[in-house]
Amino acid sequence: MSVNIEGNISRAGAASGWYQNSRLASPQEKEKDAPQPKADNAVKVSISQEGIENYRKQTREKGISGRVVVKGNKESVIRQAKQAASALSANAYGGELAGEMEKLQGQRAGSAYGIADQMEDSVRAYGNLYDEIVRGYQDGTRERYVEDENSETGFRKMTMEEELSGLDRAFQKMADRADAKGMIEGEFKRLRTEGGKGLSSKNNKKPQGTDGNAPETAGTKMKRLAQEWRDAYKTSGSKESSMEKVLSMLNGMFGIRKEA
Repeated sequence: MSVNIEGNISRAGAASGWYQNSRLASPQEKEKDAPQPKADNAVKVSISQEGIENYRKQTREKGISGRVVVKGNKESVIRQAKQAASALSANAYGGELAGEMEKLQGQRAGSAYGIADQMEDSVRAYGNLYDEIVRGYQDGTRERYVEDENSETGFRKMTMEEELSGLDRAFQKMADRADAKGMIEGEFKRLRTEGGKGLSSKNNKKPQGTDGNAPETAGTKMKRLAQEWRDAYKTSGSKESSMEKVLSMLNGMFGIRKEA
């Protein structure tokens, strides 16, 4: 690569400018530092064609961080772009769960949407995504990538187990949020109920969880239902028949007759 630079760049102007802040410049210095015609101060840079091609190659092969981002022919470039896009959704199972639940809720008739309906839809959404992952790997149509510094392209393909583990973690977080929401709502309800009672009522209240008969929380029920679905799915391989087990459990929890 050849680069030719013509002309002189002097630091004298900058240095004298700083110095002139401390004293008056002499006429000779003013004449010396006066701007010269543009033609005299011009700096000409010429880069050979070889240098241009080399720069383009480096730009293609290096990202902002200097890591190899694009390398090879058109097909490999497209493949890596898909890997990068896939990596963006590698940890987005929580969003996928929420989207699937919203879709299931939209398919319901009527306006009532109780806690039993929410639990059913949460497990059904989990089961739909779980089944989608398993079947995608079985027929070879599913590919999802995560960042990997040791890979030439910066990404590597995920395994089915890694995806299912990510989905499980997302569902666990959803169940934990349901517990937190239920605890807050329950505390507000308790405060409203006991607001008009005397101090003796507060003193006689048993601390929660000390009698060993604390009711099962919504989050705990969700986790138990999801576990039941997984166990049934591993045996049957059918998300529909696995959901029948879940609906039977929901019926026992809430006394509501539900059908798959």
